[in-house]
Amino acid sequence: MDTIQYALRGVSIEQFATPFEPSGDNIQLHLSIPIRTNYQERSFAIGANIQFTENDKPFLIAEVVCHYIIEESCWITLTDSYTKDAILPKDFVKNLVMIAISTSRGALCAKTEKTSFAKYFLPIIEIQEEQGEDIIIPKD
Repeated sequence: MDTIQYALRGVSIEQFATPFEPSGDNIQLHLSIPIRTNYQERSFAIGANIQFTENDKPFLIAEVVCHYIIEESCWITLTDSYTKDAILPKDFVKNLVMIAISTSRGALCAKTEKTSFAKYFLPIIEIQEEQGEDIIIPKD
């Protein structure tokens, strides 16, 4: 399949918290990518969960999720004829992960604007070609 027709249904900020202000320079960034799927609705969500930590304690937490729906004829094409599971190709998923990370970067900037947390930003993150895999959305 050359092109997957999909639409962004919305963006949600699932978490945002600043439990304390860090006092030192031992800052680390942790990023995870939550993925949720719904076969019946032909929908899925890809997000970015960001945690800045100081001494392993999170001081800035944000999770932003992009919600998508796939056009019905594309969904049929993506569906395995044997298992009836839908399979989202790795390259497609990789692009949507990059969108989720960029969206999270913008949300983080907006939520921390004019605060002492504004100096903590999400850098550009390169996803390697070999990283990632197809997402299988099970029918059942």
